[in-house]
Amino acid sequence: MTLLLLVAYLASVLAIGFFQRKRAGRDEASYFVAGRSLNTFWGFIGLASLTTGGSTTVALAAFVYVHGLSGLWLDFSGALGLFALAVLLARRVRREGAMTLPEIVGRYYGGSARVAAGLLVLVSEIVWFALLVEATQVVLTAAFGLSPIPAIVGSTGVFVLYTALGGQFAVVRTDLVQYGLMLIGIPGIALAGALAHSGQWHTLAREIWSFPFSSTLGPGAAFALLVTIGLPHLVGSDVYAKLLSCRDESTARRAAVLAGFSKILFGLAVAAIALSARAALTPGSPIQTLPRAVLAFVPAPLASLVLVCLVATMHSSADAVLLSAVAVTLRDLAPAVTGRRAPLPAARLLAPVYGALGLSVALALNRDVIETLKLGYSVFAAGLILPVLAVLLVGPRRLSERVAILAMLAGGAVAAAGRFVPAIAFGLDPVIAGTVVNLLFLLVAMAVGRRGPD
Repeated sequence: MTLLLLVAYLASVLAIGFFQRKRAGRDEASYFVAGRSLNTFWGFIGLASLTTGGSTTVALAAFVYVHGLSGLWLDFSGALGLFALAVLLARRVRREGAMTLPEIVGRYYGGSARVAAGLLVLVSEIVWFALLVEATQVVLTAAFGLSPIPAIVGSTGVFVLYTALGGQFAVVRTDLVQYGLMLIGIPGIALAGALAHSGQWHTLAREIWSFPFSSTLGPGAAFALLVTIGLPHLVGSDVYAKLLSCRDESTARRAAVLAGFSKILFGLAVAAIALSARAALTPGSPIQTLPRAVLAFVPAPLASLVLVCLVATMHSSADAVLLSAVAVTLRDLAPAVTGRRAPLPAARLLAPVYGALGLSVALALNRDVIETLKLGYSVFAAGLILPVLAVLLVGPRRLSERVAILAMLAGGAVAAAGRFVPAIAFGLDPVIAGTVVNLLFLLVAMAVGRRGPD
């Protein structure tokens, strides 16, 4: 049953990619930002699907399983970032009329800063892609008992193909299928099955119910999550691609607000499922919490559907991440190397290349999903967010291009290296250490008052 449902789902999203290929192939705006045609409904669907993904499902279930209710900061941080985006930046970002985040950076810091930002985005997107591949493997292995490599290779091939064919039009249209499945599977069937076992919640230790903080997740760790997870929802390459695809500024703002509420809905549902798993199931690997709960709490035919819904959840983020990596390469990095803009057909060739690269990173890292999530978010948060906020919130006052580049690269490098060698982060959470380094460069530049070229 699970296999049949999975094949039906994969066939449907591939068909969408095939039928959207001509529409997406008109020009770059059509391929990368859906011709800036999304209304509130499609903008919300695209943004909500993107920001749920592996972080609000497999990773969040593991976090709540380990930390209790305080683990909800993994989800609430992203929701707060989306609400802040709606209030502070959504209109401003859409007004830019760009196609990528590095393009916005380049307008205020210069061409070299655009390239540096593009490199940071590309590295982050590949790591996020690896995270989603790993999370998909967790679900598929639980569903079929497959070895990890066949599971993730097969799954990766599908969303790479429909993304390459149909660009943002295909990504948004498949988001509707995926978000519908997500709603049915997680806050619907899986939550109902878990709540049937909520009578055993009284067996949980009192510490599990501690919120907002607990002995395992204190204020410092929660603040680190606000920086690591929340800020990339406020300033994010794939998030901005959805806003830039909206038809106007008001649409972009409404889409961000609705996506924030959607994230809270899914977060609370997953937290309840994780608590039921901790109370009713034998101890197991935290990262397997969500698929184990589905198999244990949901009757067999419906469990098959929920497992397919989880695969769709991973795809709903992975396709947007892949498309963002392709857009940054073609629009921001390739012109700096070749001296001219790459032709649009190259995007369809590049998508499988990055798909294979992301798959290779997932296999090479062989890390816990939570650690991969932190790595990807840390590089981006510590490298790019403060320089972007400086121009979008403070204003279009130019800072030194050289300092901006140093701030981005130094911040991202410290955050990334700190994940592997903690001593580099000076005893701080790596993303906090990298952000502090970034901030120091920017403060010096502001104090000196240097300006870049007009």
